[in-house]
Amino acid sequence: MKSKFVLALDIGGTSLKSAIITSEGTMIKSSLTKVPIDSQGPRQDIIDALLRILKRQFNYASKLGLDISGLGIASPGPADYSRGIFLMKQKFASLYGANLKDIIREGLNLSKKFPIIFEVDSWAFLRGEAWVGAAKGYKRVVGLTLGTGLGAAFMVDEQIVIQGPGVPPLGWVAILPFRGGVVEDFISRKWILSRYSELVKRKEPLDVKDIAILANRGQNEAIQVFRELGENLAEILKPILTDFRAECLILGGQISKSISLFKDPLKERLRHVASLKKISRARLIMTAALFGVSRMLFENIKSPAWEIRPEEVLPKLGLKL
Repeated sequence: MKSKFVLALDIGGTSLKSAIITSEGTMIKSSLTKVPIDSQGPRQDIIDALLRILKRQFNYASKLGLDISGLGIASPGPADYSRGIFLMKQKFASLYGANLKDIIREGLNLSKKFPIIFEVDSWAFLRGEAWVGAAKGYKRVVGLTLGTGLGAAFMVDEQIVIQGPGVPPLGWVAILPFRGGVVEDFISRKWILSRYSELVKRKEPLDVKDIAILANRGQNEAIQVFRELGENLAEILKPILTDFRAECLILGGQISKSISLFKDPLKERLRHVASLKKISRARLIMTAALFGVSRMLFENIKSPAWEIRPEEVLPKLGLKL
């Protein structure tokens, strides 16, 4: 069977990642590209960066003689994913209301028939891990992306679900109430930095990876931060995983690179979740979302996000557009 090729793009808060993915679940390795981006930057600067990386990829595909059959884009939200309209007020605030699907078509001279799809980045991440990563072969899977914020996805038989036992509304774990705040207040880059400063009783110009290095060198305060992270995560997830009957928990995002520092307390406190067979770092931390949106194109998978109208749903969750 002849291979098909699609172009995938992952829009992150600090970078754009892109690659050409094959229908066999492999990547044209020489196509993997990552460029920095300022999510707080001016609208036109962000649009120019998006169009530049996509033009480069289409030109490279042409050079290799590859016929690109679609474009899949993983992005944060809130957004109108069916139309490709950004509705964020923090990251990418300058793109609020921008129809990226139309902008891309016009900027790249793509026909109206050329498939362009958008997917929630954490959902795309879990789709990729279930296709060719650490979640492959499991029926009921929860995926979390740990980074600047907290992303989540729930999957049953390789399909994303946004309701049912254990699944928060829209699968949005980050905004669940927790200790007088919300979950994301305690599972994020911001919490790690704040908690470390609290323990050492001074503000340090460090990032998560620096604190992880200190923990690996045996510094007690750094070790404690990651231990508490694992404990917090377990406290939040235990009722969710139990009700969902999760078989597999996959952790992605930059913070998951330090999983060795918080996996033990996490596993210890989740050991009584009878259905749970596997807790693992993602196999494709950098590229899972690229594989996830690509599989959607190859198999004509529809996202639940395409049926959601943010202006109708988000106010019900206590969120404003």
